Amino acid sequence: MPDLKITIFNQSLKLSYLENEKERLINAVDVLNQSWNKFVNLRGKVSDQKIITLISLELQDSIRDYEDKLKLKIKNIDLLKQEIKEKNNDLQNNLEKINKLNLEIEIKNKEILKTESVLDEINHELSQIKTKILAHNDE
Repeated sequence: MPDLKITIFNQSLKLSYLENEKERLINAVDVLNQSWNKFVNLRGKVSDQKIITLISLELQDSIRDYEDKLKLKIKNIDLLKQEIKEKNNDLQNNLEKINKLNLEIEIKNKEILKTESVLDEINHELSQIKTKILAHNDE
């Protein structure tokens, strides 16, 4: 494991790390040093241990805030998933109704075609009867 020389809380340290963790380690050290610098006005007035305790409390509070935000986002995602599921169910039900109506329309269209065919036959027969009657009257 490689080593990294860092300065944290104004103290030099040599830390071993996994290669894929180097960037995270550097970022964590930067966050801690930024927190340390926030309390520069307390240096010399209180012990470094108290400043480190304050930094720990601040970081713990930030972690809690992120956890709460994450929980809220997860809850919102779950609500959206439920809403999507309900809308998908509604859509599926509507599609089934549409398919049922399309089938009914198809059946009605076939009935209309049969009725038109019967009417055409009746009209043809009436036309033949009319022609016979007219021919008979002409005689």
